[in-house]
Amino acid sequence: MRTLDPRTHLAVLTCAAVWWFLYEQLWQIHGLCLLGACYLWQARELRSAVRFCVFYIVMQAAANVFALHGALLYIILHTFARSIPLMMFAAVIAKSNPSRLMASWQKIGVPKTVLIMLCMMMRFFPVLQKEMAAIKDGIKARGIFPHWYDYLCRPVTAYESFFVPLTVRCLKLSAELGATAELRGLDAPQKRSCMYAVRFSVYDILTSGIYGAAMFVFYYKI
Repeated sequence: MRTLDPRTHLAVLTCAAVWWFLYEQLWQIHGLCLLGACYLWQARELRSAVRFCVFYIVMQAAANVFALHGALLYIILHTFARSIPLMMFAAVIAKSNPSRLMASWQKIGVPKTVLIMLCMMMRFFPVLQKEMAAIKDGIKARGIFPHWYDYLCRPVTAYESFFVPLTVRCLKLSAELGATAELRGLDAPQKRSCMYAVRFSVYDILTSGIYGAAMFVFYYKI
């Protein structure tokens, strides 16, 4: 299966966001969720597609259950569940290669400051997940919270043991990533080159057209 151009991801996400605002029926959101799962599968993210679908089903079921207990809670859960299809399309961009993303979006005139900010964010969050896992393992190794419910019994200690070192590590990581980006010349005035072949192919055009047409069909019930 060929790799899609990052500009295709942006086009499909924009199209999904427009139709998401126009959709009024619940079955249309279900269809958009199905398209999001197909798009994740096409991007070789089958596990993410399954997780998002299960999460969507759980949130919709929870919204229906709590609909009898309070309108506010139903609105919150339903709105969150409704936004999951957009998260599915956005997840493809989040999992893209930052270098290909910058080179591709640079061709369509996206400001360089925006590109640098997006790529720094994409590089920061995977490292942040590893740091969170390392802090959690350190807490377990010290025996501070032997059981999961100990976090609820001692919330202040949990905050000090987890969020304080996490904040310190975030500050250090941001400084390290900033220095790395400057060393690689991301803020150089010259146009960046890319080691990856970035081009908009017929495959990208067909993909954008098929998903756009499917969203159009869902709206007009053809």
